[in-house]
Amino acid sequence: MNLAEPMGPVWRADASGSGTNPGCRVMAVGSALPAKRVTNSDLEQFLDTSDDWIASRTGIRERRVADPGETLLSLAARAATAALSAAGVEASEVDTIICSSSSPDDTFPSLACRLQAELGCPHGTAFDLQAACSGAIYGLALAQSLIQTGMSRHVLVVAAEIFSRLVDWSDRSTAVLFGDGAGAFLVGGPDSPGSQIVAVDLGADGRGAGALGTLELPIEHRVTPGGPEYTASPRSLGRVVTMNGREVFRFSTKILEQVVLRLADAVGVEPGQISTVVSHQANSRILETAAGRLKFPFERFMTNLDMIGNTSSASIPLALAEGAAAGDCVEGDLICLVAFGAGLTWGGLLLSWGSTAIGIDQGAVP
Repeated sequence: MNLAEPMGPVWRADASGSGTNPGCRVMAVGSALPAKRVTNSDLEQFLDTSDDWIASRTGIRERRVADPGETLLSLAARAATAALSAAGVEASEVDTIICSSSSPDDTFPSLACRLQAELGCPHGTAFDLQAACSGAIYGLALAQSLIQTGMSRHVLVVAAEIFSRLVDWSDRSTAVLFGDGAGAFLVGGPDSPGSQIVAVDLGADGRGAGALGTLELPIEHRVTPGGPEYTASPRSLGRVVTMNGREVFRFSTKILEQVVLRLADAVGVEPGQISTVVSHQANSRILETAAGRLKFPFERFMTNLDMIGNTSSASIPLALAEGAAAGDCVEGDLICLVAFGAGLTWGGLLLSWGSTAIGIDQGAVP
């Protein structure tokens, strides 16, 4: 399959940050993880795999897995509350909630509507979107648009995933990749404190939809022989992940490079002036290949997939919250968020880093 080149316009803020096209602000980032750690060695007990095999091919050494009693809503609420608390913003001030998840509990009602009730937000807009691993970036772009048109003042973008309930635990090619977690962005207007959104690039190539998707879980795989309790949890909507790894790798490495270059060009900077790339945390080989194509030192990529795996749409806010809390984002830095996922979708967003609050929910960390 020959994938299309990105061709849509790249949105960019006025250079002055004001005027008719100002960039909104990411006021806070929140994150939350389940307590249970599942190492590669743990997977060796019931899968034909090894720590060396997984780590050498993916860069992943462990991941977080939700306990049977944990829900997507509870994870989403923890991340959202962490972001709101860090920003000092009451839930009553949020008038739009946008949620992203590829591992929903139900077809409907939406996670966003249930989260709205859980947080005690007013009766504003609440909806889910589906852009797979690009969902958080799509959500940020929508938040920017809603605020600019005057339809919202504070938008909460929440990406929550329990992928441990979407994998076939007998398939070592996919079961070893994914983890559970949730991240949240609080977005406010141009006059709010935080990091300015200076450029956005979104796209999709539906011809690649067959490369990554789900299928009905075969009866013989509904129980993993010798597997721990979490492998027997009901599958999300009764389906499991299926993936053409070769096609996904080709697409991901190509699109990651192109989106970074398009964003840099849109704001008139050299790619090397981008301080940090926070990419979807899919696979270390994808990130290393993209870094090589961009001629970036790999250290410029913010990564945490070694400890939490691929958390789909939650991966970018989770990585950004961790890196920012560690002091890896400095006032004035250009931070590039870039995602790619099933569909095939992609999204990129350039931030001028400012006083963004960071909230990390430590309640479930042992």
